Amino acid sequence: TLGRKKRMKKQGRSVHRNSKIPGSISIDLRPEIVSSRSRVGDWETDNVIGKQTDKTVLSVTVERVTRLTLLTRLSNRLAVTKRDALIRRLGIFPGKIRLTLTTDNGAENTNHKEISEALNLLMFFCHAYHSWEKGTVENTNGRIRRYIPKGVSIDDLTDSQIRKVEIRMNSTPRKCLGYLTPYEKMDQVLST
Repeated sequence: TLGRKKRMKKQGRSVHRNSKIPGSISIDLRPEIVSSRSRVGDWETDNVIGKQTDKTVLSVTVERVTRLTLLTRLSNRLAVTKRDALIRRLGIFPGKIRLTLTTDNGAENTNHKEISEALNLLMFFCHAYHSWEKGTVENTNGRIRRYIPKGVSIDDLTDSQIRKVEIRMNSTPRKCLGYLTPYEKMDQVLST
């Protein structure tokens, strides 16, 4: 028989709206200046999955003004792996351009307090199922799909292939940056 063993609820599946991540700070408390994109140093991060069966995942972190993109291949989907990658990649930037980090409520972000302390920044969490609240990284994920289409296994990609995608994305002139590349825009900021 193909029927269900148990009846479904009349309203369908339940959706958990509250964050399951202890101690998380809601995006509602994020400073208004972040939304205005008037300063450099506000980042967004997310994970991109290749195939559902993949062990590896791609961590995508984007600066909201310069659109500088950091791609890191994570060997698994664990919170400690995401934490270590974020601290390593963002740690190379000076503190003045490491102000906030916005993310979703994925289990990979449960070590947010350690990330905040190590990088000396505040981490904010979107509302559940409101991915547009971190639109910069969502848009960037779409751009990444030009190079790594859905269904392509990230397990099969080498670090150098991912590095090439990162360089390509940061070397592409953007209309929103006055046709500067993210690298050029970030260089401008770092030299002031």
